[in-house]
Parts: sequence; C-alpha cells; structure tokens
Amino acid sequence: MAQTTINVGSNANDGTGDDLRTAFIAVNANFTELYAASPVTSQITISGNQIQTSSTNANLKLTASGTGVVELEGVQIRDNHIEATRTNDDLVLGASGTGNIVAGAIRISGSTISSDDSTGIKINDELRVSTIASDDSSAVLINDSLNVNGSLSVDTIDTNTINSNDSTAVLINDSLTVNGDISVGAVDCKRIFSADSSAIQIEDAVNITGTLTVAGGITGVTALTRGDIGDGQATTSSSSIANLDTFSAATYRSAKYEVSISDSTNSRFALHSIFVTHDGSNAYITDTSVSSSGAGMATFTADIDSGNVRVRMVPISADSATYKFVRTLINA
Repeated sequence: MAQTTINVGSNANDGTGDDLRTAFIAVNANFTELYAASPVTSQITISGNQIQTSSTNANLKLTASGTGVVELEGVQIRDNHIEATRTNDDLVLGASGTGNIVAGAIRISGSTISSDDSTGIKINDELRVSTIASDDSSAVLINDSLNVNGSLSVDTIDTNTINSNDSTAVLINDSLTVNGDISVGAVDCKRIFSADSSAIQIEDAVNITGTLTVAGGITGVTALTRGDIGDGQATTSSSSIANLDTFSAATYRSAKYEVSISDSTNSRFALHSIFVTHDGSNAYITDTSVSSSGAGMATFTADIDSGNVRVRMVPISADSATYKFVRTLINA
C-alpha cells in the first residue's frame, strides 16, 4: 500500500481539509503498514549507533541484491570477498587492545602468526622471504627436509646432513671455514688449507690413488723435487731374461735399486744393490749383492728401449723367484 496523505486544506481552519476521523484513519493505515514492514516487526533492533538482532544467538546478515555489493566506508563485501574500494588502499584488520585476529585455526597477534590448535602452520605453495630469524636466542628449527632451488646465503649452518636432491654435487663457490670436526666420505677439491697459522692435522691413514704433489714440506716425509721414490715387484719362473723395472730416460738420469730376492723352492735369499745411469743412448749398470748361498741369485743388465731405461735380469735358476724392490730415481 502506498503512503496515505492527510489533506490539511489550503489555509488553517478553512474547512477544506480532511475531518478528524478521516485524518486518523489515514494515520492508522500508515502506522499499520509501517509496523508490518521490516525492521519494526523483524528480529533487528536499532539503538543509537547499534544495529543488532533481537533473537537469541541469531546471525546479523547484510545481503545485496543480484550483483550488488554491501558497501561500507572504503570497504565493500562481494559474495565471499572483502575488498577496499579506494584506489591503492590497504585493507587493514585490527584487533582491540591485547586481542588477536583469528582466522580459522590461525591466530595473528602483532607480528606473530601462530596456530590455535595442535597442528603446525602449513604453507602449500612457494614462500618468498628476505629473512628467516629466531625472535629469541634459540636457533631456527626446521624439522623436515629443506629444498632450496635458488641461492642460499647464511652466516652459519648447523646441520647433520648437507646433500643434493639430484645427481649434481653440492657446490660451494667461496671459502668454507669449519671450526669443529668435518667428517666426509669423499673430498673433491683443488685446495685444502688452514685459515690460521696452525697446520692441518690428519690423525688417521691417508690413501692417495693418484699423484701427490707437495709445494712445501710434509712433516715426517721428505718431499722430493729432483727425483722420485717408489717400489715394485716382479716374478720369474724360468732362467730367461726378464724386465725387473723400467723408467723414462727423458725424465730420469740415474736410479738406485735395492732388490730383495726370494727362492722358496731352494730356500735361497739375496739382496742386490744396483746402480744405473745413462747418456741417452746407452745405459750403464753396476751390481753388488749378498745372499744366503754366497752368490748372487741373478745377473742384472740395463739398456734403452723406445725411450725407456730397462733394468733386466737373468735368474740363476728356472725355479720360481720373487723380486721385491725399492727404487730411487734422480731427474735428468
């Protein structure tokens, strides 16, 4: 029903307006329609600057029609979205006093995000941060694997395991300083050195498969710069000539061999001390020996073949014999 208007006449008391009965009928009709309309007979009450429901535990709903939105000052609510309406405005959620902002099981208090239940905070997608730090004296704790696809820059790493998650190696491009013990299965590097004046200490055996090159001295071992020391072994089972050892004539000028010979069949043993040198075309050799039988157990000769000096032997017996030697080579 539309609003009923009371005719008050053209001028006061000119008798052209509605009589009292007609006027109050219009008043009653208007009040009847007003009381029948929301919010008067609804569950909403308005008191001062407060709008609330009058029904116990009822929700207060603000609903727009169609594609319309519920609009407040600087904020609009569209379906399940809360948006700022002013260009480049922040959307600020703030609690009162010491209160918190709680969304589901996530609690936000100042700059702290915490869980309101017994579960942890889970981030399912990429997390980009400038700094991860502890707000107390304890360390930052990561209880599960940490995969870093880009660069990781840290002052200190305290961890039980550092490994690559693919087939490539863990690459450290700058200095690595370890104040405590370092335990590794393999070290593949160009340099190992001490960051202070103390020496690097290796308390167990060192097995070197390749060549060890030392620029300075090694405590307990003399590093040779004009020669080489090595050892080897040969065996014979005939009295035919055979090679004991060879070395490069271009690299080395002279050699000394200490050869221990064992013939277990005849219980004969000997030690030969052999000196070899060469002039590039010919090799020269001298041999002195001591043996359990009173005579040498082989005759030694030397020659040059295909650029190598050959130290050769003719055993005095066809019985099996073992020749163990230590050689000292001097550079050419």
